Amino acid sequence: MLAMATREADRLRMLTADEAAAQLGVKLGTLYAYVSRGWLRSYRRRVGRQALYRRDEILALRDLATAERGRRGRSLPDASSWVTVAQPPSADGSAYGVIVAESAVSSIIEGRIAYRGYPIEELVGRASFEEICLLLWNGERPSASAVAALRQVIARAEAPDKVAAALRAVGDEAPPLLRLAVAMPALAARERQRQARPTLEQGTRIMGVLPLALARGRAPYANGGGMAARLAGVGLRAPGAEWEIASLDRILVACAEHELNASTFAARVVASTGADLYASVLAALCSLSGPIHGGACDRIEQMFAQLDAGMHLDECLAGFSVKWRLPPGFGHAIYPAGDPRAVLLKKEAAEIARRRGRRLFESALRVEETVWRRERLRPNLDFYLTVCARMLGFPRGLPAAIFAIGRSAGWIAHSLEQYADNRLIRPRMRYRGVPIRHWS
Repeated sequence: MLAMATREADRLRMLTADEAAAQLGVKLGTLYAYVSRGWLRSYRRRVGRQALYRRDEILALRDLATAERGRRGRSLPDASSWVTVAQPPSADGSAYGVIVAESAVSSIIEGRIAYRGYPIEELVGRASFEEICLLLWNGERPSASAVAALRQVIARAEAPDKVAAALRAVGDEAPPLLRLAVAMPALAARERQRQARPTLEQGTRIMGVLPLALARGRAPYANGGGMAARLAGVGLRAPGAEWEIASLDRILVACAEHELNASTFAARVVASTGADLYASVLAALCSLSGPIHGGACDRIEQMFAQLDAGMHLDECLAGFSVKWRLPPGFGHAIYPAGDPRAVLLKKEAAEIARRRGRRLFESALRVEETVWRRERLRPNLDFYLTVCARMLGFPRGLPAAIFAIGRSAGWIAHSLEQYADNRLIRPRMRYRGVPIRHWS
């Protein structure tokens, strides 16, 4: 009898992982992260391997660590457990070896990229952009009804008055990326007064408004459908044909996510401060204004314009090499053997060429062959993204904006992941200045 009473008391004191997560209001992954960071202890059954958690410790943690817009309430554990500090770089000192976060959104392993475990080769052409958005945001393949709902939000979106006013203020001649950026704070203005927490609804609202920022003062063609149809409606001279919309959808899927690049890192850093989703996407968009991360599409367009004007290809490439070291749209530090996304979009460009003529595509093939012979470099996503977009008929400047709208799916996914289990991202720097001295 005493043994039975003892077991019953133990049962009441201990919780399973599912019960503990429910008490804390977090996902299982977050519960396990609490254990790994030392905020919480797990215990093992005498028989079996199931982890258990003390009820009193769970309740104490719930009171201690109530999340509020990415900040921990009242009291905090030691800073080493809640501030993300970058791990040392790889042995060769390369910045590409620095680890600053863990993520389940995407992976790049041995030159292959996967979204939530699905290889990109299985997604481009099989999954719609809306399916990819929901896959990235929620972690699992979405239902048909959820996809239809997101497509409807995007198709029916209208620019709020504040967004329309901000776009009029910058003018129709403003670069497309700038128009995307100015829409974010205007879109946020209504919600910031309510201190709304980041939600999927905000993500869908962002996706609905972004293509409208490119409309330049005219109503988009009423194509219906989702993001690809809306983009075709604002970027093409006439309503997009069914095959054009399908092609653009595949391009958006290829652009949607790419682990922790500069723009995604910017989004996650801002999210880690507790700022809202609009601020995170704005930070990512602003990072694209720099020529090193976001200027490749514009330089690729410039290169093709020079070739169309009669410049010899070797002369053109030499000019870019002097200023930028690499030919525009070639080489990628993560993919020394070649960018798999470029391979997919090269196939897409070949399909577009069958319908639109091969002139630009053959010019792209000639550039690719020459760069390989001169530099031993393969094209990256930007190169064939730009080729595809221009072959579809999008005007100059739009390829970079198409990339940004596609990548917004990933930025939102990473921001939501950061909010769900937040640690302030606060890397350190190695000091290289003068020794300590005194002001006397």
